[in-house]
Amino acid sequence: MMKATDLIVGGELILSGTVLLDDYVGYMWEEDVFFAPRMVREALQILGEGPVTARVNSGGGHVWAGEQIRAILAAHPGGVTIVVEGLAASAASLLLMAGRTRLMSAGSQLMIHDPSGCVFGTEADMRREADVIGASANTYAAVYASASGKTPEEMREIMKAETWYGPEEAVAQGFADAVAGEESPTARLTRFTTMEAARAAFMSAGATYERLLSRLPRLSIAKDATMTTPTAQTTSPTPAPVPPAPQPAPVMATPPQPAPALQPAPDPVAAERARVKGIREMAAPFLTSGRLMQADIDALVDDGTQVAEAGLRLMAQMAAAEAPTRSHAPAQITRDETDTRMEGMIGALMKKTDGPAADYRGLRLKRMAMDLAGGSRGYDEAAQVKRGMMATTMTGGALGVSDFAYITTEVMKRTLIEAYNRRAASWQLVTGAPISAADFRELHAVRFGGDFQLKPVGENGEYKQARLVDEAEGLKVERRGRTINLTFEAVINDDMGAFQRIPTEFATAARLMEASMVWTLFRTNAKLKSDGKTLFHADHGNLAAQAAAISVTSVAAARKAMWEQRAFGSKDSDDFLSIEPDRLIVPPALELPAMQFAAAITPAKNADANPFSNSLTPSTVGNLGAAAGGSDTAWYLVSSDMPPIQHAYLEGYEAPTVETLDGMNPDVVTMNARHIFGAAAVEYRGVYKNAGQ
Repeated sequence: MMKATDLIVGGELILSGTVLLDDYVGYMWEEDVFFAPRMVREALQILGEGPVTARVNSGGGHVWAGEQIRAILAAHPGGVTIVVEGLAASAASLLLMAGRTRLMSAGSQLMIHDPSGCVFGTEADMRREADVIGASANTYAAVYASASGKTPEEMREIMKAETWYGPEEAVAQGFADAVAGEESPTARLTRFTTMEAARAAFMSAGATYERLLSRLPRLSIAKDATMTTPTAQTTSPTPAPVPPAPQPAPVMATPPQPAPALQPAPDPVAAERARVKGIREMAAPFLTSGRLMQADIDALVDDGTQVAEAGLRLMAQMAAAEAPTRSHAPAQITRDETDTRMEGMIGALMKKTDGPAADYRGLRLKRMAMDLAGGSRGYDEAAQVKRGMMATTMTGGALGVSDFAYITTEVMKRTLIEAYNRRAASWQLVTGAPISAADFRELHAVRFGGDFQLKPVGENGEYKQARLVDEAEGLKVERRGRTINLTFEAVINDDMGAFQRIPTEFATAARLMEASMVWTLFRTNAKLKSDGKTLFHADHGNLAAQAAAISVTSVAAARKAMWEQRAFGSKDSDDFLSIEPDRLIVPPALELPAMQFAAAITPAKNADANPFSNSLTPSTVGNLGAAAGGSDTAWYLVSSDMPPIQHAYLEGYEAPTVETLDGMNPDVVTMNARHIFGAAAVEYRGVYKNAGQ
């Protein structure tokens, strides 16, 4: 496969073969000869910013690629001398127009014609395609006209006729400056002393030089005026006598002064090109933003306005177009057409029907790929789908991602997040607010405490100092994920189910991953890093000494133990935290007893009353039962004010995400779905366990 370095030979840029769009390069065979915009851009970067010679021999190709390469060559800082060696036809003829110097080899040819295309569809489709081709033809006519000095109307006639030029005629018509190896017309003109002599000398090519002279309005040589050249010796004109001063007062006659020798005229072709280029480059940002129209710029080019004056006129024109206002409203950013189209496709694939998605209602994978390929370009649907899977018209190929890969990945990502948020997280019963991890190293969930009881103040206003201590529990976030492949076969088969099935399954997997990490810590009685003891431990005062079923008596004992938990680090016997539990958590086997215990039932007698029924909310967790390796009899009280488990996300990844791994492969779009999450047991005082019966 050809690369940018293949275009460089002997320090020159060689543009031979077919003109291709960047998207088509991957479909070429090893032996194919071609060049594309990205290759040309990279080759110019290798050659540097100085003057470059480009040699062209091409029958043409894709006209969009031809225009892009022309723009790249025209913008090269050192300028490009373009030499046609053989043929510059169709799209390749645009390349010649970019040259700061344009040369034709002695046996070369130039062919200019209208752009063409094909379409398959309804009458409306064909009329629409005809309008598109017509607009393109008018645009390219303006490019040829600017380079040759003709009018766009003249160029349209030349293009419609499919006109071929030899080297001399290409020069005569203004498309080239000279035949390679020969003097340029302007250089040859300066070797003659008068315009009549020049015309006489070039009578055989009269049309050529008459047209040249008409293109150079600033070549100020009057008929029979003397011309000079830096290399030719000329005789100064005879000084003109000064007429005698009028009488009667006699005066001294002014001595005769020799007429100044005419200096060689500057190259007007180069000057005119520099003027046109300066105006267009200056106006380009405002043309893109819509503050100027192409007609405004063309008017300045056509009437010979100099660059400095053109700048003033354009600024005045834009200022006059601004709406008068007395207040400074905040800036508003509006969505451009590309963003609207992209958001519309994303929304349509997510089954939305409002906003930008309304225009793409019913869009399917296969149709989207074909649209991204640029519409109908033949009958081979598979080839169009492959082109569409590699197209970069909207994204510009940023980070090696095609339009198709970006849109499908975004659909997967957004659908995944929606499915993730819809699925409840039962593990949040035992966790508090999350913390953020800057990286994958261990975090420390720190507990502060101490003797904070207010003490008597001494007679001299002395305050006793409180003692502050802390404990740290280790916590790491963990990355887990899977690879998702959206294959060429799935696109051809129009497998829309992938956009609902894959994200939903991964959202479920992400929630299961979180639940598994949190409830495993809870169910297996994980050790605390701070003291090396398990979460539920007799020394922590949160583990029932005797197993008992859920009852008023057993719950009251659990509540008593939680009420009597002391502040961490405190030594005062009265420093109780007074923790009140509000959640009753049980395995599925205890769901009925837990719900009956919490039910508001009016008892037949006071001894049967349940004073805790309105203070505890029962919750059933499958991860705690025997089927998960836990117990079908154990039950727990938890305070939402002091949850036992701390969880964390990697900063910026608070939900599962999908990222493109390979977005330029026409056979598959590869994505990585991943979730980054961590949890650790950190607090024993807000939880209580009874092994149950």
